[in-house]
Amino acid sequence: MVLGFVISNWLRFEFTIPPRLEKKLSVPAGLIGGFLNGMTNAAGPALAMYLYSLKLSKTEFIKSIATIFIITKLSQLLAVSTWNLFNWGTLSLSLGVTLFVLLGFYGGLKIQDRVNLQTFSRGLLILLFIIGVTLIWRALTQTV
Repeated sequence: MVLGFVISNWLRFEFTIPPRLEKKLSVPAGLIGGFLNGMTNAAGPALAMYLYSLKLSKTEFIKSIATIFIITKLSQLLAVSTWNLFNWGTLSLSLGVTLFVLLGFYGGLKIQDRVNLQTFSRGLLILLFIIGVTLIWRALTQTV
């Protein structure tokens, strides 16, 4: 799905969601993203494709996806903590990784204004392409 989206955009078959359909499609997109996040913890590509298709400005895209991720991750943290899945090893690893994520986030905030919309869109499509190839590679090489 992710590779099909990226390839269609590179071939100029861009899928655009018109503003009049945005409200009608936001609920199904949210449900699909939530389902994928609950099943695989990988709602990012589907949500990025939906938000990209809305043709948001770079700032609106970043604000939207960051808000979705914050709310989603907070709800996951609550769920994981109520299921007693945390131990000191998991918690210390999570906090360590979070530090690097926050450093990367800070760096991204500092350079985002220097990146024009075309470069941003191209970079997002390249990232989605890498994610799609990685998902296919993992599926083909994973032993059950």
